[in-house]
Amino acid sequence: MYDLVAQTAEREEILAELWEAGEDKPSELHEGNARLVPRGYAEGAGHFLYWLVRPGVEPEEWTVILRAPLWEAYPVSCSQFLLDVVAGTTTSFYFTDRRRP
Repeated sequence: MYDLVAQTAEREEILAELWEAGEDKPSELHEGNARLVPRGYAEGAGHFLYWLVRPGVEPEEWTVILRAPLWEAYPVSCSQFLLDVVAGTTTSFYFTDRRRP
């Protein structure tokens, strides 16, 4: 479950089935040769974090994409996204309980 390298093929299959069934792909995936690589999983919530990997884009510039079950994209590094979640400054719909009052 925590081996994200092994999860890549499984998540690709699951996502392909969802899209085949009619779920909309994130618009970011319509760019040429873009793909998702699992980055993390929120146990109990079912949220999956992915990196949006695009040819010619360096890893530190990869977009963070969250599926929970709707898609959210964050054009920040993964560490910045996690910092925003912990600090309560994220704009994520799914982490509203972490926002500062």
